[in-house]
Amino acid sequence: MTRPSHFPDGFPACTARNATLSDGTRLRVVESGAADGAPVLLVHGFGASAYQWRYLMPALASAGHRVIAPDLPGHGFSQLSLPAGEYTRAAYARRMWLLLDALGVMRAPVIGHSMGGAIAAEMAWQQPARVESLALLSPAGFGMVPGRARVLRFVPDRVAPWARPFASRQAAHLILGDVYGPEGAWSRRDEEELLAPYGQPEIFRALLRTVKEFDFRLHASARLAQLPPGTLVLFGTHDQVVRPVDVAARVRSIPEGRLVMLPRIGHLPQVEAAEQVSALLGAFVRERRIASAAGVH
Repeated sequence: MTRPSHFPDGFPACTARNATLSDGTRLRVVESGAADGAPVLLVHGFGASAYQWRYLMPALASAGHRVIAPDLPGHGFSQLSLPAGEYTRAAYARRMWLLLDALGVMRAPVIGHSMGGAIAAEMAWQQPARVESLALLSPAGFGMVPGRARVLRFVPDRVAPWARPFASRQAAHLILGDVYGPEGAWSRRDEEELLAPYGQPEIFRALLRTVKEFDFRLHASARLAQLPPGTLVLFGTHDQVVRPVDVAARVRSIPEGRLVMLPRIGHLPQVEAAEQVSALLGAFVRERRIASAAGVH
């Protein structure tokens, strides 16, 4: 496999840099929009990178936002190796707060996808006053995650690098075939961006540790009741990765929670229905900011 151009190459409105957190962790951060724009944080899902946000970032930036999309620790081109015990949901959320601290952002809307949706919810539980609004796309904790990955919890860390030969074009086809809905399509570049981080041997241990340590279970109703009023939850009806079973009942546990279901969309609504989702999220962030400024829910 030839080395691809890594995102944000080809997206002139976006730039990438490294940020060092106060605990020493290095994160690769992709940004778009004016430095003095109203900030928005985007948190991607398991095994992915900021490339997931390639269409949403320019849309939010064009609306005047400063868009911040890191590669999570253990993912993409951020720091991969962390001590055991540092791949939990709480640890991921804490490092997102440390990133915002490093960037001088005190308060912002948070948009999370898949595993990143569970991280975004955890951020709201950790520091609720700093979450201006919360939007969760195909979020873990709201739907059923297939249990086939549980067997990986019994795999010793030392054998993780042996998985490197499986990071192939064929594997990318299989993964993307699961992720997209029935009418979804992807490009050669999408495959390359998915595979690019897997040229780093350390990533296999990082993802294995995440499978072992991260809590993908359904959120308890009492916890959902503590999410920000008006939280938006968005699912595709054909999501096979986080299956939206009984999701309406869970969203009703959120004060003024809002559920949007997109027909025939899979696990990547921000990609498969990019224009629709970008408009929806842009309006949501704007409306919640106005409501927050007015002191109403």
